[in-house]
Amino acid sequence: MSDAMIAVWETSGWPDAAVGVAAIHALRDDWASQERLRELALAGEPVAIREAALLAVALAPSHQPVLRQGVTAAHREVRAAAVAGLRADPLARPMAAHLLASDPSCGVRAAAAALLAGDPRYTPALRRALEAPLPSPAVDPEAPRLEGALVRALVREPAVVEQVKGRLPALASDVRDLVLEDLWARPEQRPYVRALLAHEVALVRASAARALRRDPEAASPLLDLAGDPSPLVRAAAVSVLGFDAVAERVRAARLADASEHTSVRVAIVETLRAGEEEMVRALLSDPSPTLRGVAASALRHDAASVAARRALLDDAEPFVRARAVSSLARQDALFDSVMPCLGDPDPHVRRAAIEVLARYPPAIPLLRRHIDAPSPVGSAAMQALRDDPGSLPLLRTRLRPVGRVERQRTLCDLAQDASSVAGVRALLDDADVLVRTDAASALGDAGDEAIACRLDDPDPWWRAVAARAVAGKAAAREALLRRLGDGDGAVRVAAAEALAGDEAAGPRIRELLDDPSAAVRAAAITALARDAGSVERIAATLAEPSDMDGDPAQLAAARAIAGRPELAGRLRAIVERGDYAAEVIRVALESLAPADAPAEPLLGMLDDVQELDALRIPAARLLWAQGQHRGAVIARMDDPSPALRAAVLELFGDDVSAVDLARARLRDGDPRVRAAAAAALRRRAPADRGVALVDLVEEMRLATGGRLHDAPIPSQSELRLDGDPRKDAVLAWLCARLASDERGGVIAASAEVARSEVPWGDRDVYLVRLPFDQEEAPVAAGVVPMHNLIETFAMARQLTAERSPSIWLVCANVAFSDLAPPELEPGAAAWGPTYLGVRIGRSR
Repeated sequence: MSDAMIAVWETSGWPDAAVGVAAIHALRDDWASQERLRELALAGEPVAIREAALLAVALAPSHQPVLRQGVTAAHREVRAAAVAGLRADPLARPMAAHLLASDPSCGVRAAAAALLAGDPRYTPALRRALEAPLPSPAVDPEAPRLEGALVRALVREPAVVEQVKGRLPALASDVRDLVLEDLWARPEQRPYVRALLAHEVALVRASAARALRRDPEAASPLLDLAGDPSPLVRAAAVSVLGFDAVAERVRAARLADASEHTSVRVAIVETLRAGEEEMVRALLSDPSPTLRGVAASALRHDAASVAARRALLDDAEPFVRARAVSSLARQDALFDSVMPCLGDPDPHVRRAAIEVLARYPPAIPLLRRHIDAPSPVGSAAMQALRDDPGSLPLLRTRLRPVGRVERQRTLCDLAQDASSVAGVRALLDDADVLVRTDAASALGDAGDEAIACRLDDPDPWWRAVAARAVAGKAAAREALLRRLGDGDGAVRVAAAEALAGDEAAGPRIRELLDDPSAAVRAAAITALARDAGSVERIAATLAEPSDMDGDPAQLAAARAIAGRPELAGRLRAIVERGDYAAEVIRVALESLAPADAPAEPLLGMLDDVQELDALRIPAARLLWAQGQHRGAVIARMDDPSPALRAAVLELFGDDVSAVDLARARLRDGDPRVRAAAAAALRRRAPADRGVALVDLVEEMRLATGGRLHDAPIPSQSELRLDGDPRKDAVLAWLCARLASDERGGVIAASAEVARSEVPWGDRDVYLVRLPFDQEEAPVAAGVVPMHNLIETFAMARQLTAERSPSIWLVCANVAFSDLAPPELEPGAAAWGPTYLGVRIGRSR
């Protein structure tokens, strides 16, 4: 694939996150992509990208620090993926136990339970989690997953099994099957499992049938279940029947019975046995599309049915076509028959065709065209191309999505180059509407006739795109004036936007102020915003609240008069009435000077927890600026809205009375509030300067050139610090380890200690301050706080001391005098997010 072609492909970026996720899955084993995968695992956006990248790098030991950092992420999906990736890391287990007990997300706790499974040290913690009440699925959809993970982890604990027996009907089917199979493996429990074949709940009877598939004593009861009233139970029973003549007759009778429930017949087909092929071939023409499709899959190795399955490629049902395509995967001679299915209207059929054609070289160029298609087509295409060396450069570009501004810049350059303009023109037919739009804009800037002629295109979408693309072009002015009278409102909007600022076009644009379309009126108002002769006419639009919810014309009018002192009264009236659209009120609030803002409506907005943050936050700012209502603003520090709490903290400045409130918010559960609290405390007074940690540790000869030496005591050896000459060195080394890079080598240059707080050996609390929050630290200082805490905790557990000192890494740029670490039991650790610390065990 040529470099020029890749350059054009790169401009399309990610149509959606699914493309990036698919690229990550396809390139997880590609050595040339590992560094990019690491970058995405550290800070990929959106969340789905970072989650996929964490799972992709999980198998490489060198990426464990990246996973440890992910455990502290704000998004629960990222935390869960990071925990799942750390299963092979024994040092992560204390952290997982902490998450199991405290994380608010059931998904994260489920990942932690899976990590702790099989380690007897954590059995009590797992049991406590199972015995505690779980939230309902309506509150946290991951609650059943957590219950399943806990049951799986404890399934061999006798006491737990007895507890689980009472909740079998409520368990997820796969978890219930696991429990019953484990019980059947114990001879003393087999009578209990057999007795469940008569359970009143059909789901339990079905799970019991599956668990007894290898039990010779259950043959007769399973035959009886083939006549169970529930089709769910019948389906489970017929799929596990033995191979004797009676069982064969029962299966044949059920399969031939057209009145039998489809799920029962499907279960028989999916467990196809030798001698049943002829009956299943007959189902290829069954009236049920489900049976036709399942039969095609079951007969994928059957040479006698190839022609019939090939005929199903034209079936009216997408499910049948998809199954038929998949069934031809090993029929190399039929690849040419499958090729047309790449154009099937159903995405699942296209996915099946891609999977079949993955090893057919003539199809590779066609598969490349599908990599940006929405899921499941795009992900299937990437997986199909992962082993094709010629496609890897193209797949790697999908790990680096192009921002729209960058794409627009690149397309403009390509459109100006005669050697690549044809590729830009080709993007006018791209599947992504934004790519088509940006390509049109680039060609318009280049004066390309391919866009100019689109002003008269029969498709109004293209007329509107072309109008915006040729904005500012003198040659297109007359055509744009004609489009102000276009029969399509979207085209009139685009033409008005393109002619904004054109004084000669003003009279024509003013005619659109009476247009029946609110969107057209809004575009006209925006285009005339700087026209002094139109101001009063625009302001009149705000005389009364609009009957239209979110009227764009009123919003445009509010923006147009904002900043005009002579019209402040109009904006004040909007706030006082309070019955305008929220966006209009927000514009008015953000435009009013504090002296012009009415206090009573602002106080009402601030106290109404049901009101939008977009209104409460500017109301708080105006009240704070007015001065007399600051108490009401400070009272919102306990507001349920994190955005409002953070906004109030941003107002504090050097207000000494608010210091305690800001300090308390360093432990807020929301990272935005913690960051705002730290910033408020920094504004109050210059941060006190401590001693550079690296200088102090080098003075103690524990580091050279900023690189930390090995620990002053051997690993796996215990040490009582009381009276030991190495005490100061050990405590200093632990502090430095908390603030060093992921390998424990280079100490962060920005880490400080304060002599007033940390005179070595004389006090019980040792504070190391890193002026970044936990998310920023890896990039800003090369420090992964959670990973360092795990390493430091492992060393600290070897130590004891009578006064049981604690050592803290504080991730905040806050004065030492404002820091107050939480209480910590001897031998325990605190896992952040602001205070990460360990406390030495107490000597006995």
